Amino acid sequence: MESRTLIKEKLHHYIDVANDEKLQAIYVLLENEIDWHYTSTDIEELVQRRQRHLNGESKSYTVEESLSLLRKEAE
Repeated sequence: MESRTLIKEKLHHYIDVANDEKLQAIYVLLENEIDWHYTSTDIEELVQRRQRHLNGESKSYTVEESLSLLRKEAE
């Protein structure tokens, strides 16, 4: 049996290259399984990160800066 990590990597790759019809089929199979809720721990972490951002205590990037960094990584 393949490792969880390997399976996830293969699925991520497949989703990146799959056509719309296959993406829709995968989504239909999984849509009832998708659970997009945040735990209280997740929410607290988001609140803390936001506060650090607002206080200037953490590095933040604009969309343009993020895209520029990603493009440099891809080269």
